[in-house]
Amino acid sequence: MYNIIVCDDERDIVSALEIYLTAEGYHVLRAENGREALALANSEDAHLMLLDVMMPQMDGNELCRLIKQDKRTAHIPVILLTARQNT
Repeated sequence: MYNIIVCDDERDIVSALEIYLTAEGYHVLRAENGREALALANSEDAHLMLLDVMMPQMDGNELCRLIKQDKRTAHIPVILLTARQNT
């Protein structure tokens, strides 16, 4: 079974993604901020990480940079999610 870390500060978004991913047979590891997601990446066997870009405490860009700099977690593919619009 593949483990996917889903990190977003909006619980509804995490819950929706969890519903869709578990229906497809994935195991979802939930995080509400970058620090929680970093702890999961270091303690669990994650196969993918879905990250919100704009989060308090540690944003998705900073978390992605930390994940990719660490040899223990650099192999985890990361998909950044954002609702930001350019005007």
